[in-house]
Amino acid sequence: MRKAGMMAMLAALALPLPAAAQAPPDAAKLKAIETKVPAQSWYPEGYYDIRIAAEAQMAEEPRELKYMVTDWDDGTGKRYDVIDCSADYYSDYADYDAAMIRYSRIAVDVSRIRSELERLGYPLAAYAAPLAKYEKALVEEAAKRSDAEVLIDAGLSPPDGDPAAEAAAAAEEAAMAEAEAADVESDWESSPAYVLAAEIEANRLRLAPKLPKVVIEGGCGAGEGAPVIVKTSPPGGEVLFANAFAFKVCTRKTPDPWDRFKCKWNEIETGVEKQLSGRYVYQVKWPDGTVRKGTREIVAGEDGDPASVVTFKKTGS
Repeated sequence: MRKAGMMAMLAALALPLPAAAQAPPDAAKLKAIETKVPAQSWYPEGYYDIRIAAEAQMAEEPRELKYMVTDWDDGTGKRYDVIDCSADYYSDYADYDAAMIRYSRIAVDVSRIRSELERLGYPLAAYAAPLAKYEKALVEEAAKRSDAEVLIDAGLSPPDGDPAAEAAAAAEEAAMAEAEAADVESDWESSPAYVLAAEIEANRLRLAPKLPKVVIEGGCGAGEGAPVIVKTSPPGGEVLFANAFAFKVCTRKTPDPWDRFKCKWNEIETGVEKQLSGRYVYQVKWPDGTVRKGTREIVAGEDGDPASVVTFKKTGS
């Protein structure tokens, strides 16, 4: 899970890191978020749990003010971009169920924008209706897409031997090739994100003209980052990782999200290079029965950098 815009700044942090014993939110804390983000009648099955988990994730990892509001010294003043190039979309799709693959990016985007506008002091009346309209449009569009299309968009291969999936994959590839050959650009001004920014900006001018203007600029790109080596001290510990976002969703669905068979836990081979970056919930078990649990933010280095080492200790920090 890549945070493209911040890699250069954070590369210095890609050194051996102490094991943080921070506990992930339990079901009660996730339940409390419902008072601020109530379910909507048009939410499809499975989406609300993902949205609540996304809200909790944004609260854990808020973007700093200096990255939310920018001023390019071009005479246009301060601005808030609804696109965040450093956003983490928790795209380790192998860890997700079908609903997560289909809706997680939408839930994260909506939760991030909502929480950031609230933190920056924008009136609820300026963004509530446009954001709900944006969310509804994206959710309804995602709900219409076939499972094969969703998998393809997520960079996964549809099941072998499934005629519908194979046809969808072929159609998707043909459409991409046609667009590339024709050098077709999307109609940016009719995109949901453009409409969202324009509607909030119109409301801001009327309700809070002194706040930064709301824009959409984006222009993001990313690499994969340097590898990470996981170790335990003493050696011999069994390391299990769960994507922190997926763990929150599972906490909404099962009374024991630490059960490796109930949630998407992955055993991490120690001592070898892996592509890891982002926030994980972990549990490490040593042969004598000692178990350490918590959350861990793993920051990979830049592409081409040597592997960084993350060590989980049996005792101490």
